[in-house]
Amino acid sequence: MATAGIALVTILRTTGTVDSDVAWQLWIAHRMHAGAKLYRDIIEVNPPLWFWMALPVDSLATALQLRVESVAVATMGGLSALSLGATAQLIEGRPAQRGLLLAYAGLMFMATPWMHVGQREQIVLIGTLPYAALTAARRSGAQLSPSLAGGIGIAAALGFALKPYFLLVPVVLELWLLVSQGKAWRPLRAETVALVAVGLLYAVAVFVFADEYLTRALPLVRLAYGVTGAPFISALLSPMLLAAAAAAGLAATRPRFFRADAPGLPAALLMASLGFGIAYFIQSKGWTYHAIPMVGCACLALAAVLTGGETVPRLTRLTAPAVLCLPLVFAIVEARAERAPGEDLIEAVDGMHAGDSVGFIATDPAFAWSIALQRRVDYPSRYMGFWMMRAVVANELRGGPDQRLSALGRQVVAETVADFRCLPPRRIVIARPRPGEDGFDILPFFLRDRRFAELLSHYRARSRTTVETYELVSPLAPPAAACRRSREEPVNLFLKSFQT
Repeated sequence: MATAGIALVTILRTTGTVDSDVAWQLWIAHRMHAGAKLYRDIIEVNPPLWFWMALPVDSLATALQLRVESVAVATMGGLSALSLGATAQLIEGRPAQRGLLLAYAGLMFMATPWMHVGQREQIVLIGTLPYAALTAARRSGAQLSPSLAGGIGIAAALGFALKPYFLLVPVVLELWLLVSQGKAWRPLRAETVALVAVGLLYAVAVFVFADEYLTRALPLVRLAYGVTGAPFISALLSPMLLAAAAAAGLAATRPRFFRADAPGLPAALLMASLGFGIAYFIQSKGWTYHAIPMVGCACLALAAVLTGGETVPRLTRLTAPAVLCLPLVFAIVEARAERAPGEDLIEAVDGMHAGDSVGFIATDPAFAWSIALQRRVDYPSRYMGFWMMRAVVANELRGGPDQRLSALGRQVVAETVADFRCLPPRRIVIARPRPGEDGFDILPFFLRDRRFAELLSHYRARSRTTVETYELVSPLAPPAAACRRSREEPVNLFLKSFQT
């Protein structure tokens, strides 16, 4: 039943597209296969593992001549089925009850992240369920296959390694196991060895294959990424957070919940939800997908309570079904309310065909994605979006006290000019406030650079709504230097400032 549910949801989802982050991830994988170097030819602030994971997806899509989005969705469906298969070997109970729990888990894996399929939070949730079930089985003293435990540990480690914050989850689970077992606790187990081994191999791979993540991406994060945070603490109080709190509260009302002889799966899942909740607040963005593993583990804990065969309080019995449905309802509401790309942007790229070069300039990274992937246009910039410009301009409004930000602004514009000369856009689309409206206007900042102003003089403005489009009317001058930069390229100006 659970596998059939995953298959159905996966089939329904393969006809759609993916969100902006995942579209960027898949585009990066395609560019890497074409020879681009991550963090040098493509400027990205996230660790490399997620992008490496997209490489086999892109290869498979190319080999089968399928849409890469569809292959990505199918991959997530396959991973979900494997996760449920591993979990089924670790949980006890009557077949009908186990089937209900696994079926609900399948919905949490594939339906709740409907708009965010392929996100790191979905991947880590898929890996966390069997790992939590494994930890609960260890607590009960069950004899487990080392190969099963090791495989689950490897899969979970790859999910936990996607973001540093996710490492809180295995730590919280291990502390819970330590407190539960006391002197019987053993740190060296197949799954913990797998976690450490994967972590060490990943660290070595970063130093060997993605060293520029440390020298380029991390300084950029430290310098400018703070502008992407939630402006107020109230922005973190999302519906998903409230659903997680309600599910966790109901699950914790179960009698004998923390007793040693009680089933461990609900408690293990609550511990995992706690770890993801801490990660949610540390990130302080308030984005919906950041709450997916937190609400997923909390709701699965409540579902495990209901299907565990024990008597539960009447309040839990009456309210739990509604609470378990909340994440699915929120996913439906989010999908129906989705307005990206907007009509102005769709009109701006009208007439462009697959393979046409289209330049996008906006502070919102989601502006060009997913429409660039949907239309299969060539994307000439090394940047997903120009989110860092808000930090640059804010620094200027303060009188420019941070010279690193001033240097970063100049560097980004210069690199954009170089990118556009290497792959001249037939059309440039710029996000701008409507005439007479207040709002951040990125174009005047770019026009300060005489090289960008000269480049834009080869274009004619077509329209102005929330976006302004420019059509190429005369050839651009050839690039002053080779388009493929060498590994010996001088360090960026804003990086040099870190060394002075």
